[in-house]
Formats: sequence, C-alpha cells, structure tokens
Amino acid sequence: MQILITWKQFERYWYVFSLGVIIASLPFSKLLLSIGEMMLAGGWIVERFDAGSLKARLIPLSFQKRAARLIPYSLYLLFVGILKGFKEFYRQKPALIFSSIFLLHIAGLLFTADFDYALKDLRTKFPLFLLPLIISTSKSFNEKGFYWYLALIVAAVLVRSLFNAWMIATHDYIDIRQVSRNISHIIFSLLLSLSIFILTYFLSKRKNFPIWLQACFLLLLVWFIVYLVISQSFTGLSITLITLLVLFLTMIFTLRNFRIRAALLCGIILIAATIVFTLRSVVKDYYHVNPIDLTRLEAVTSRGNPYIHNIHSTQTENGNYIWLYIQWDEMRTAWNKRSRFPFDSLGLKNQSVAHTVVRFLTSKGWRKDADALERLTDSEVAAIERGVANYIFLDEFSLRGRIYEFLSGYDIYRKTGNPTGSTVMQRIEFWKASLGIISDYWLTGVGSGDMNTAFAYQYEKMDSKLALNQRWRSHNQFLSIWIGFGVFGLIWFLIAIFYPPVMMKRKNDYFVIIILTITILSMLTEDTIESQTGVTFFALFYSLFLFARFSRQINN
Repeated sequence: MQILITWKQFERYWYVFSLGVIIASLPFSKLLLSIGEMMLAGGWIVERFDAGSLKARLIPLSFQKRAARLIPYSLYLLFVGILKGFKEFYRQKPALIFSSIFLLHIAGLLFTADFDYALKDLRTKFPLFLLPLIISTSKSFNEKGFYWYLALIVAAVLVRSLFNAWMIATHDYIDIRQVSRNISHIIFSLLLSLSIFILTYFLSKRKNFPIWLQACFLLLLVWFIVYLVISQSFTGLSITLITLLVLFLTMIFTLRNFRIRAALLCGIILIAATIVFTLRSVVKDYYHVNPIDLTRLEAVTSRGNPYIHNIHSTQTENGNYIWLYIQWDEMRTAWNKRSRFPFDSLGLKNQSVAHTVVRFLTSKGWRKDADALERLTDSEVAAIERGVANYIFLDEFSLRGRIYEFLSGYDIYRKTGNPTGSTVMQRIEFWKASLGIISDYWLTGVGSGDMNTAFAYQYEKMDSKLALNQRWRSHNQFLSIWIGFGVFGLIWFLIAIFYPPVMMKRKNDYFVIIILTITILSMLTEDTIESQTGVTFFALFYSLFLFARFSRQINN
C-alpha cells in the first residue's frame, strides 16, 4: 500500500492542519492559538521557497562552495518567496483592503508617545494582517473541505461547553462569567452563536447529510441554546436573536416568494413583540413595591433586641424595603457562626458581606435578624460569599435575574452616580469617557499607544466615581478606533470591513452575514479586537468565509 505523499501534498496538509489547530484552540488556549498561527506562517513561507532552484544552483558546485553559498542563497530564495507571496496578496484586493486595518494601527504610531504599548498593541493585532494574507493567497476549499472546518468549530465549542457546564453544575466558580477560563466569556458566546448558525445551515442542507447526522445536528443545536441559558449569557442570547432577525430581514428583501416573505415579516413582528412585552412585565415587576404600614412596624426581634427602621429610604429588593427590620448585632453573630468571611469584611468579589447579606434577606422578604440568618441554606450562604445579593440570581435558568441585576445597577447609578459593580452602568461610564476624549481629539485621535493615558486623564477630568481598578477603555470597538485614529481612521475601519463583501459580490452570503452581524454586535459593547482571542476570531472567520471558498458557494 502506497503511503508516500508528494511535497506539494504535504504543504497543503500542513496548511489544512495549521488552520485546524487555530480553530480548535480558540475556545481553549491562547498558547496553542499562537503556535497554530506560527505553524500557518511557517508553512506559507516554506510553500513559496524554491527548493528546486536551490538544488539546481548548488549541486554542480564543490562541497566547499556549497557550504559557503547555502545560507546566503537560501536567505535570498526565502526573500524571493516571501516577495512572491506578497505579490499574490496584492492581487487579492478585497483581502488587502481588509488587512489595511492593521496598517491603520501602524499609521497610528505617528500620533503616539507610548511606543512600548503601541508595539504590544501591534503584536495583538497582527492576525488582522497575517490571516487574510495567508488564507487569500492559499488554495480555496471545496464544499467538503469547508464543511469539515465548520464541523471542527462546532466540535471545539461542544467540548468547551460541556466542560463549562460541569463547572457550573459543581459551582466551581465565583462569578459565572469565569467558567470560560483562558478565554473571555464574551468571545466564547460569539463562538456559541456562530456554532448555532453553522448547525442551522447544516440542517438546511438535508440532502448532503444522512438522517442520523441531521438528528445529531438538531441535538447539538438544542444543547447550545440550553447552554446559553444555563450560563446566563445575555450577550450570547442577544447576539444570536438579533443575528436571526437580520437573516430574516435579508431573506425578506431577497426572496421572491411573497408568502414566505410575509411569514418571515410576521415572525419578526411576533419575536419583537414578545421581547417587548416580556421586558415590560419584568421591569414592572421589579419596580413593584409591596405595601407596608410604616406606622405599625414591630420594634424588637423575637430575641428581644431592637430593630432599626429607616423609613425615609426608598431602596427595595424584589419589592421589599431594604432598610426596615435591621438588627446588626444579631446578623453579625449569626453570620460569623456560619461563614469563613466575617460579617464586617469583603467577600470573594470584594463586595461588602454585610450589605450583601441585607440585600439577600430582603430579596426573600425576610427580616434582617438572627432568625433569618439561621434559615439560610448552606448553598445560600456560599452564594452570598460569592457576592450574590438576590435569591433570584441563584436560578441558573433565569434571564429575569440578569434583568433585575441591570435595573439594580441602573438605580444605584442614577441615585449615586457610581457605576461600580454593574457591567452595563460601567459601560455607560466608559462611553462617557470615550466621548470626552473624542471631543478633544476627534480629527487625529490619540495614536496607537496613548489610549490608556488618555482614559486615565479623562476619568480624572470627569471626577468619575468609578473604582480605580475598573477604569477601563471604551468597551466599544468603534469608539476605540475613533479615539485612537480620529474620524478618518473610523471611516477607513468601516470601509475595510464592509467593502470587501461588496467587491466580491457576497454581501448576501449566509456566512458573511453571520460573521459580520455577530462581530459588529459584539463591537457595540466590547473592544472585540483588542484581545488575542477576539482579533483572531474576527480575522479568522472573516477570512475563512470570504476568501477561502470557491465562487460556486457564494449563494449557499
């Protein structure tokens, strides 16, 4: 049996394998991600190295002359091969335009003072240049090859989701967002959303797959949706739902069948109405206050100790007044018997244990005394230690809890001006700081390396109440680009993303719509390409879906 392969076949296998390493590493390891990218780059260079010319030039020479010329001539051929690759890349205009995002960051060096951070930022952004360069100048995949990569994405996400689900089930975390260790929970939610739409695509191609495989696809699709719920990934659910609506809208404008278009439009209206009424119901329930007669409050606990009642405070938790029926000494004594975290200390999330206890007991409609503390289960005590301030947040299947969490943060921010502790309110503070910087540097930006300095100064200028260790950057990629490179840099960035699909006549392509919608939505609330995994996710799948497929697959 013949097992030998040609060098050209090996080079192709190396490219396919290296790309697979990058895809499989995305949900798991930044180190493997870097190794995969180095393997891909090395293979691309070797593929363009003219070994035949080296052999033909050196064989006729004597041993001494071969040894003397081997390294210089190899370096020369290496340079020629790389130059040849860049000439190929220059002919791939859509990929060249997309990779110009990296050139934008290089241009930002003209306005920067902190070159150390700027160079670090360039290393992070390098996949924006490397991946379109290699993928667009390599042989495209046929339908079967493309399907294998799609399946690999789903398989990698499946393994990681099962591992995360096990950690959730065993409560091996402080904050549920931390279960996606070694990778941002936001990036993993993007991978989940992408996998959901890959499986939806597979299910739409019934003729290409046997029934048993279609059943597996359906089970995986259901599991990924369930995982988004149990992991409380509001970002993943929102992005998936909005992407689905975008696909429906695209189909409405492209399909010719009136009945299908009408059905899709009705579906969009129904989904939108369901969301609006659900949110309205939850918000109404959150702001509902349970009536209480403030003139007939009991004065002492069952143990004869006096309650403290702040009848002027309007703060509530699940409709119950927080600062009524407070007995600090009883709570302190009872809590310290049950927890390794003293009542007057900070918990695992650096939150006030005392305040968290008071809020949690209030959320259950209980008084804040020793009797209430003794009624708590061990799991509830552990939850309070993790910073859980409302029993509703214990429900792993409840999006209601996430909405309550947002509304609680909003109320605190509105009353105190302090957004610390609420991810949504912190983002609002980030955006305020971003707009303040933009007002001063809207034309040129602050450069590639000076964003941290600019934000530190702006927070002080605003006299922000945001905690010092939470004073981060924009958490909006478009604002970050504007801050770094000015208004023309932002325009350049948008053109580099949206124009290549138009050039290639793939603006209605299923996978191009998916990756653009998912990524753009994430960029509205995250600095998506400011991390290694985020920039690789964007550059890899944008390049794979746009530059690595045969033209006959455009309308798939």
